[in-house]
Amino acid sequence: MRLSQVFLSDRRYIDKIVSFINPHNEDVFLEVGPGMGNFTFEFLSKGCEVVAIEVDKFFCEMLRLRGVDVICEDYLKVNVEGEIRKRDINPPIRFFSSVPYHITHSMLIKVCKERRLYSDIHLILQMEVAKKITSQVNTKSYGAFSVLMQALFQISLLFNIPNTAFSPRPRVHSSLVKLIPKPEMFHIDENRFLKMLNAFFKKRRRKMKNVNPHIPGELRDLRPENVPVNIWINLYISQK
Repeated sequence: MRLSQVFLSDRRYIDKIVSFINPHNEDVFLEVGPGMGNFTFEFLSKGCEVVAIEVDKFFCEMLRLRGVDVICEDYLKVNVEGEIRKRDINPPIRFFSSVPYHITHSMLIKVCKERRLYSDIHLILQMEVAKKITSQVNTKSYGAFSVLMQALFQISLLFNIPNTAFSPRPRVHSSLVKLIPKPEMFHIDENRFLKMLNAFFKKRRRKMKNVNPHIPGELRDLRPENVPVNIWINLYISQK
């Protein structure tokens, strides 16, 4: 397993994912971690333009030999806006990645920072992560990251993918998730918002008033997991 990445090899699921993404002629995709190009060449065959970011030099060379525009770097270190504008591409563009397990959290934070660049974002995530970012208020899995992602994006968990569809076979199952950035939330600083959320959710069994005595009265006797996303947004705005 190279760099904790696994590759979707079941043709049925590749076709199903491409169908859900529904690439159109002249769409522009940023693809992170294309590997052998199972999705890259599907997008290209539909008349799309693809800018790929791949950290593995072996895959970079293989894709370049087949004519793919590849940035051979760690996505977490790439200035995506600079790279697409260098190519005379104007955002928003589309984003796709089968997210490497070891960078999932860091990658999602970077996608949050870059959200103005994307019209839609399709991610293959570990099922556990997909469930976490779509968790609803008043559930055990609802946490700081659930609130952050739901505040900034419209999120759809499209379908689950069994571990048998991947090679090498991982221990966990995966899900295809679609994110659509909310333009009305572009003013939110994702790092400041997450810092505020973490301060409360790290003490999730405590009432809000015991974490911050200055909390508004209607929230004082609630626990963090009882507070819906829109109220968290209002709380963040009131503290700016």
